Amino acid sequence: MTERHLLLVNLRRIQREGLESLLAARRLGYRVVLLGRSIPEFAKPLVHEFRQVDTYDRAASIAAARELHATYEFAGVANFTEVDVQLVSAIAADLGLPGMSETAALRARNKYVMKDALRHLDGVLPRFAKVTDLAGLQAAVDEVGLPAVVKPTGASGSKGIFELRRPEDLDAAMERLADIARPDFDPVFKQFGAEFIVEEFLEGDELSVEGFVSGGEVHIVTVTDKITSVPFHLELEHKVPSALPADAWAEISATTKDIVGALEFDNCSFHLEAKWGERGLRFIEIAGRPAGDYIGSHLVPLATGVDYFENVIRVATGEPLRLEHDRQLNAGLRFVLAERAGRFEGADGLTPLGEEAGYDHFFTEVPVGTEVALPPQNFGQQRVIAVIARHATREGLEQLLHRVTTEATARITPAADPAE
Repeated sequence: MTERHLLLVNLRRIQREGLESLLAARRLGYRVVLLGRSIPEFAKPLVHEFRQVDTYDRAASIAAARELHATYEFAGVANFTEVDVQLVSAIAADLGLPGMSETAALRARNKYVMKDALRHLDGVLPRFAKVTDLAGLQAAVDEVGLPAVVKPTGASGSKGIFELRRPEDLDAAMERLADIARPDFDPVFKQFGAEFIVEEFLEGDELSVEGFVSGGEVHIVTVTDKITSVPFHLELEHKVPSALPADAWAEISATTKDIVGALEFDNCSFHLEAKWGERGLRFIEIAGRPAGDYIGSHLVPLATGVDYFENVIRVATGEPLRLEHDRQLNAGLRFVLAERAGRFEGADGLTPLGEEAGYDHFFTEVPVGTEVALPPQNFGQQRVIAVIARHATREGLEQLLHRVTTEATARITPAADPAE
């Protein structure tokens, strides 16, 4: 039998999600060739060949992919990460493989370009404007109004989201954003830099929609309920499927299809974020890749039986999707937070929970011994432990996740005062 090969561009930062993407490829019979900045130790036994390249260098990355394709004749190219959406689109086009168009990939990555393409959807978008400095933000807020939110157009992972509730909040937000929106803070800012979008603050319950587009047809797999932190909007809790009623699901599904179609997404997975309230669905943003925070890798399969990561590979290779639900369970995740800065020493209260039915996984997000900083100094360290649970009922799942918030605590040793 002829070996089939799949090109992956980078792996997700969370190791278990990266592992699941490689295992999905293995289950589908693909050998993985990995193009990326580095390869973690856990991935080496599952990767047929690794080619190191600076994937922020588009020309070098396409050249490397072209050279590898001459050897392996890839069935497809896939990514599970936000920052590589445009590069994978360019590689797919260069190699003649299924992928997003250049236009759609840009809309998926730049939050202003995205919303600009959706202006015709009355009542769905917040008021919004693009800004690059304090003067522009002040002028934009006169139009958008307060409360509002300002954030980088090309960031991911809730980096650099600031609420604006009073006029005096604008100076502080732009000062912090000037420090954050730099490649030395996070390489993601190599792509769009210090460009920001200010938006009307939306009220309502936060949710996300997980799905695929294949051959122009939009497939919605499920809707996820979310809880985020105040004021920095870190995602704290996810529950699949959403507990919203059937009529809400119908409107969410219809509006999602309108959004995906208007953005011209195709041959990709998507993760749409929105709020649901008195005015129906209000759109926040959409990504042209699978959801993180273990939603795609663990929660969707646990709740529905749909192997989301396998379907990410199927859509990238032009294979038929397999989206039939074979179960109706409730799966969720709750993060244990560091409540203060300092050295992370571990967590208390997890062992008793781990001995009880319903808790499937406990993942350490930050290595023990790490000096943890909190937002806005660091947006990636406060969530130190992820706990995944499932139950036959939504009420049962809620109880399991609530126990995480009340019984599990992070041990943090405060940093020594330099003045002492």
